[in-house]
Amino acid sequence: MLADSFLPLRPYGEEGANIMTTSTVNKAVASALAAVMLVIGAGCGVQQQFAPAAVNWEERYPGYKTDFYEAVNKAQFDEWEIPDSDPSIGHFIALDRENNQRLLKLMEDAAQSAGTTDDSDTAVVGALWATGNDIEARNAGGFGNAQRFIDAVDEAQTTRDVIKAAIDFDRMYGYYSFFGMSLAPDSADASRKVHYLGPTDLGLTKEEWHSSIEETKTRVKLYEELMAQLWVESGASAADAEAKVSSVTKAMRDLSGSALDQADMYNAEKTYNVHTMADLEAVYGGAVPMDHVYKAYGVSPEDKVVVKDEGLWKATAKFLHEADLQLVKDYLKTCLFSDLGTINTHDAFLKVSENHRKRLGMEEAKPFDQNLAAQVNNWVPFQCGRLYANAYYDPKVEADIQSMVDDFLDVYATRINGLEWMSAGTKKEALAKLDAMTARIGVPDVWPQDRYGIEVKTPEEGGLYIDNILAVLQADREYEFATKDEPVDGTLWEDPPQTINAFYDLSGNNITLLAGVLNSPFYSGDATEEENLGGIGMIIAHEITHAFDSSGSQYDSNGNLRNWWAQDDAKKFEELGQSVVDYYSAQSVRGMQVDGQLTLGENIADLGAMACVSAVAKQRGLDLRKVYAAYANLWAEEVRDEYLANQVTTDSHAPGKVRVNAVLSATDDFYDAFGITEQDAMYVAPEDRPRIW
Repeated sequence: MLADSFLPLRPYGEEGANIMTTSTVNKAVASALAAVMLVIGAGCGVQQQFAPAAVNWEERYPGYKTDFYEAVNKAQFDEWEIPDSDPSIGHFIALDRENNQRLLKLMEDAAQSAGTTDDSDTAVVGALWATGNDIEARNAGGFGNAQRFIDAVDEAQTTRDVIKAAIDFDRMYGYYSFFGMSLAPDSADASRKVHYLGPTDLGLTKEEWHSSIEETKTRVKLYEELMAQLWVESGASAADAEAKVSSVTKAMRDLSGSALDQADMYNAEKTYNVHTMADLEAVYGGAVPMDHVYKAYGVSPEDKVVVKDEGLWKATAKFLHEADLQLVKDYLKTCLFSDLGTINTHDAFLKVSENHRKRLGMEEAKPFDQNLAAQVNNWVPFQCGRLYANAYYDPKVEADIQSMVDDFLDVYATRINGLEWMSAGTKKEALAKLDAMTARIGVPDVWPQDRYGIEVKTPEEGGLYIDNILAVLQADREYEFATKDEPVDGTLWEDPPQTINAFYDLSGNNITLLAGVLNSPFYSGDATEEENLGGIGMIIAHEITHAFDSSGSQYDSNGNLRNWWAQDDAKKFEELGQSVVDYYSAQSVRGMQVDGQLTLGENIADLGAMACVSAVAKQRGLDLRKVYAAYANLWAEEVRDEYLANQVTTDSHAPGKVRVNAVLSATDDFYDAFGITEQDAMYVAPEDRPRIW
């Protein structure tokens, strides 16, 4: 169970991934895998060298006391122009592009020997790449093995029959609409697995369906247009497609009104709702064939199940009882067409790609081979990851990174001990959690694909792209449910090493610093200490702080959901958290306001990280000005309005400008380093600066 990552997610992924915010393979896993497609800006991948301590900062960065972010990055902004096929540009896209090209080359090479190699990773990656490029076969093959489930929906005589087909499709491949289940660590006992009921597929998020932002309203209309196009692609007339989508999206919008807000999804008090399978049967009544659920998932009425969104669950049950049979069928098929839109026919993919381009305001779509590389990387991430690690990863960096982790853990312990608002008993619990925290660095020792086999076919063997992907998903689901009664395997990583990101795992109480992120501009053995502190140092400290943010603070040293807070301390922590919400809710970019509640966990992590980084810099006698400039440079980005609108509506991360200026304006050491006074726009009165850790 992952907390949010250091970097925001690319909205809808790339065209090559499943770009809808609809259901995919295990929703919890899919959201983590989506982090492969990061919004990581662009530019050069070379560390910017900052001026020596004697530099005239006003001369080098005019206006830095007014807008530090804009001043430090002005030269770069003047040089940049967002590429026609990107929603944004920033320093990190260079690393993203480099990784994508590396992976693309590995896939091309794998395809050359996919049918003859003894290496399973090469065989799987090569087969997916080759069949993905087989345009003629894709257009002729349509939905492949998924067609039988579509036929079952069409032939269904009752809502129960429709849901039975939905259950079968979810159990086999992990795609769901009205009903789906997955296994994940139990929040009450992280060593054990428990079934989670998947939330109903709403097509878009609640916030998108009900947004007042014009760019978001346009994006909703484009989503509706795409669904109609995919219906036509499946054989419907344009008139029928429009009518079906109109009815389905109205139902989605109505159901979303009963769903939790995005911000509430990070609150375990609202999402850890324990029930039994018999409870599901009582709420669903006859609309869901629970006898088939018991058989398909190997569960019984008394088995435990966690419902993350009770309001949406009950609204869905009511909908299934009252809705017309044809609407239920159309709803399910709309979800299915969306889920499979990038992997069935090439014609469907082109429609998805063009719609994606419009929704993010891009002038042109990315080349097909780049999107296919992103897609294959999404579907077989660890197979791609091992090929990538063998070719490009240097494990020598791990010792240096572990040393930095240890330094930050020590600083964090000192800071916790020095908190005046926290009692001794709560400090003891916090320090125990800190002491138990571990770091995963670089690449995993255990690879999940070694636990089970995957059978895919090359074009020469009659392989079809969609069927190969379904085979991958089916193998994963079979292993998931075959091991459901076994303890949680802590050796398996949630995300593959080539991902340019880092994570904190709530249930494992560990941070993961993936191989992809251990590169410039995040980290370099040739960079100065200040540059690395402002880069990978902030990332490390950020992930550590997630253990004590609004979500992580609800879990103990063993990764279990447990209230370890003294009552007065918990109240004070909530008050401090509200000060963070209020502070960030006052921030905006281009007139688009930040949602302080949605971004609370990430903002706490940024603030705590900067406090720790500043402490380490001072201990080492480093130039804080260089550290802060490196941090500002890290988040330099130019974004399209459409992308920014999506970010402030759905992303738990604030925009880059806010992550820099708001954090530094709340950092006391920033004022001392740069002589910020009340006359400066970067100034925030001490009593208004949010601080927790």
